[in-house]
Amino acid sequence: MAEPSADIQILQDEFQEVHDAILNVMDQLSGAGNPIASITVQDISAIKNSLQILEARVSGKIQTGKRQLKALVGIGHVINSSLGLSKVLDEVMDTVIDLMRAERGFLMLRDHEGELTIEAARAIDQIDLKWDNFSLSKTIVHQVAETSEPVLTTNAQEDPRFESQKSVLEHNLRSVLCVPLKSKDEVIGVIFVDSRVKTGLFKADDLEMLSAFANQATVAIENARLFDSLQGANKELKDAYINTLKGWALALEMRDRETEGHTTRVTALTLKLAKKIGVKENDLEHIEQGALLHDIGKFAITDNILLKRGDLTSAERKIMEYHPKYAKEMLEKIDFLLPAIDIPYHHHEKWDGSGYPQGLMGEEIPFSARIFAIVDVWDALTSDRPYRKPMQPKEVRRIIREKSGSHFDPKVVDSFLDIDNLPIPPRPKDSQII
Repeated sequence: MAEPSADIQILQDEFQEVHDAILNVMDQLSGAGNPIASITVQDISAIKNSLQILEARVSGKIQTGKRQLKALVGIGHVINSSLGLSKVLDEVMDTVIDLMRAERGFLMLRDHEGELTIEAARAIDQIDLKWDNFSLSKTIVHQVAETSEPVLTTNAQEDPRFESQKSVLEHNLRSVLCVPLKSKDEVIGVIFVDSRVKTGLFKADDLEMLSAFANQATVAIENARLFDSLQGANKELKDAYINTLKGWALALEMRDRETEGHTTRVTALTLKLAKKIGVKENDLEHIEQGALLHDIGKFAITDNILLKRGDLTSAERKIMEYHPKYAKEMLEKIDFLLPAIDIPYHHHEKWDGSGYPQGLMGEEIPFSARIFAIVDVWDALTSDRPYRKPMQPKEVRRIIREKSGSHFDPKVVDSFLDIDNLPIPPRPKDSQII
């Protein structure tokens, strides 16, 4: 049995002091041998018994008050948290069952057509009820929803208000408590708790408490609906952003047909490697965007250089090496793409500092760019190009291993080469592998 809390213990101590004082007086009067004293002892004994009953009632009230306060604090926490509707409904129903000591509890909300549907159901052990146990009195539920007035009955079987209602009789309902969930004077749902065994389980205090709780729960539910709606809108917006980025990448590939499909492949493999290394979920989004846009700066390179079939001159190569800077200038003006700049700007940096555009060395290079650099080289060397046939995957693995510590981050190399069945680009029918 749990130890009583400090305030209840103080109250119990004070009752005990009075109890001891009464016993002391009774002992003194009992020893007097006086008939009048004997009658007085009987009266005091009755007072003592009444005092014990009062003590039990007061302790019970305090315990109930503490449970109610805990419930209100809990739902207040839910209101102030960014929780989706499903999570909020679970929290509400768990609290309701604990607060009301009910056998079962149901939370119903109006759907788009205005019909009440069960959104959450709990048994006293706080386990979700099975669908075949979703039996409750629709009569009571609809009455509360239509009138906006709560219903409390200590024994529905004998309550004249429900004597003609088959649902009450069929479900063998005894104690029932049902309160509305009201938002701006509109009933958006109901909370229904019952017991099919006990009569008199709920009292007026329980109705008052559950009504107060329902008011707070409604706020939490409305906030959760808004949260879910914003999450959905945010996802749609993100999807639109990603589709736009994919469109940009596709436009670049249509300009330079030699790299067709390259962006899609390197993006997928970069995300796979990042997940293997343990990059956090929130950062994966920026890595995906950066991979999609890694060559976006090539839009600023003229066709005579970008599409040149032969080797570039030193002057042309220097112009080509400006494309990371062009990418940075293009993307830094778009706020939501700022975290994605590292790959487009730094994926040509090398571990030993011999890369471009800034000549960063080692861990100065952003981690996402170090991941992408390996994937980019893998896809380039295993791809079929007009000026070069695709290399054997085994040979490319050897080259990447050799460049560990010079071109690539050694730890990232180890993780990359540990991936089984590294994907390779599709081969044209007449392609030869070197």
